Amino acid sequence: MPMLFPYDHYEILTEPFTVYYPASEEVLARSVAEKIQNAGKLLSQLLQLDLPDFEVLLVDMEDWPLVPHSETEEVDSPHPYITDLTTPPTLVVPTELDAIFGEVTPEKFAFMLYHELTVAYLEDDPRPWPEVTPLWADEWQFKFISLWLSQQLDGVKGVVNKDMHEQHEEAFEPEADGKTPVTVRGFDWYDDTTPEEYLTYELLLEQFAADLLEHHDISLITRFLALYRTEREELLSDQVTKMLVEALGPQSEEWLEELVYF
Repeated sequence: MPMLFPYDHYEILTEPFTVYYPASEEVLARSVAEKIQNAGKLLSQLLQLDLPDFEVLLVDMEDWPLVPHSETEEVDSPHPYITDLTTPPTLVVPTELDAIFGEVTPEKFAFMLYHELTVAYLEDDPRPWPEVTPLWADEWQFKFISLWLSQQLDGVKGVVNKDMHEQHEEAFEPEADGKTPVTVRGFDWYDDTTPEEYLTYELLLEQFAADLLEHHDISLITRFLALYRTEREELLSDQVTKMLVEALGPQSEEWLEELVYF
């Protein structure tokens, strides 16, 4: 039986939502709460949804091995994630990020929070999800909205993870077929997929979100969701692409195909 998380060792903020935090991290806890509250206001306006019901757990790294998580949630590389293993769901936030994520800037930390908050909002949307979809179909939505939040709230220009994009610049070099070694639509998760491989995919998604935001405003996501969030057993990658093309508008199919990483 797994050990339970030591909530009784933690302090608690109760407004505007419950935040558990180590006694020495009150400043960080209040900062996290403020960032989530500010992002929530924009998301509620965008998606016409109230702030979802969840708690925040800011974790001392000594307690990280005890964090609540399901078998499918990757916790070996500490980073913020939201889990529904608890009731209500918990946004779990480490006090330190794993070195795989590069330089920890305030903007990068906030971007990770926005991503998980976006997941919470979209999961709280009462419209049905397609039952089976390619990985990128959901993932681009989370990245697109969270990058928009970073640009709106933190003054980010382009991508957030600039250091990681420079470090992995070879991932954006096209091969003989005109596409990058890994593409947004071609990536999938397997049992032997490494954290580094998934990170590369995440960087491609972030660049995709940045390119979309450079050419389109955030209303793109509401048009896409109207097409995507319907009762369907399965969507293939080409079908999701067609939905995105419809949401983007004329000439967008050619533009998408010109993106070497898509």
